[in-house]
Amino acid sequence: MSQPSERQHVRIQYPAAARPEIVIDGRSYDVLDISEHGVRFRGDDEIAVAVGDPLSGRVRFRRTEAVDVRGTVLRIAGREIAAKLDAGVPLKVMIEEQRYLREQHGGTAR
Repeated sequence: MSQPSERQHVRIQYPAAARPEIVIDGRSYDVLDISEHGVRFRGDDEIAVAVGDPLSGRVRFRRTEAVDVRGTVLRIAGREIAAKLDAGVPLKVMIEEQRYLREQHGGTAR
């Protein structure tokens, strides 16, 4: 039996030099971490979202194709915004991102 705090999907946490961007309403924000069904990114003073709001955008990865995502804002802590994705990142893209981070940055997924 799994613990409630265990994640259902692999999460990739990015070093600053390797972060993809999420583009929302024409503005780009750094992705801090991502999974197949969730994303956390750093917003700014211009982004107007609240917990429960719908969110849609396009994640632009450094190595693989861009992916359109859609979901709901789950949490806001300072400038960090976390969203649960209904339309998220395909497993193939997650695997390519893991490979890229290992090769280029010695990183690992959590």
